Amino acid sequence: MENSISQLHIRELNKKFPTRRPFQKSALRRFYSRFQPELSEQAFRRILYALEKRQVLTPIGAGMYARTGNEEAVSRENFVPDWSSACKGIQEIVKQAFPYLETLSWETGLLHEWMRHQPANNQIILEVEKDACESVFNHLAQEYPGQVFLEPDRAMMERYILPLPESILISRLVTQSPKKKLRGVVFPRLEKILVDIFVDSDKFFAFQGEELVHIFENVFSAYWINEKTLFRYAGRRNAGARLKNFIDTKTMAALTQTGEHQDD
Repeated sequence: MENSISQLHIRELNKKFPTRRPFQKSALRRFYSRFQPELSEQAFRRILYALEKRQVLTPIGAGMYARTGNEEAVSRENFVPDWSSACKGIQEIVKQAFPYLETLSWETGLLHEWMRHQPANNQIILEVEKDACESVFNHLAQEYPGQVFLEPDRAMMERYILPLPESILISRLVTQSPKKKLRGVVFPRLEKILVDIFVDSDKFFAFQGEELVHIFENVFSAYWINEKTLFRYAGRRNAGARLKNFIDTKTMAALTQTGEHQDD
């Protein structure tokens, strides 16, 4: 389990080790032994991993570290979605009916907290293997009549979907989509969601314009975003360069990678 902010003692660490001044790994271990006298080697390795992942420390040689001075980084968290009961119910129905089918699901409601104006509806996004789209649509349409839509276009979104408080949108799963698994449920990584709402502007037109800017800025400031994963997936969707240009010129989000991101 990843160490929490309180367990990492960031404030005390900042006072003890000046920014960018080298120190030995053994000194760091003595520091954390003050808080955990029975600190095991495994527990210490987890602390090191968490500090490096949060960009608080960087290794600079054999057994040597330096503090990065990246104070903003310590407040960021990993993205773990909290699905609604409706989304969980659909995930379970699909899993039971199609146990061997590869799927990814999420819901647009999770975007609301990062927006200036929050929509009054929620779309559950269900991506499935191409050959199974029709079968999954037919199965869910029986369970949720009038709420399930297959590969909706802009007109369908405006006329039939947005007026509904909740709907289910089925589309083809993009291969090699960034994903994670938590408690047996596979869900898209935040990098995939950002790319999809940027690329699929007809399906996600309610999240375009200034709202898209707000979403990107708020997500980048609150969560860890793996830029390599972000742009690799954007490249698969032929949008790597466009996405980089959008982030650089339209948002206040700061990219750490300076290289060019070309479309595949």
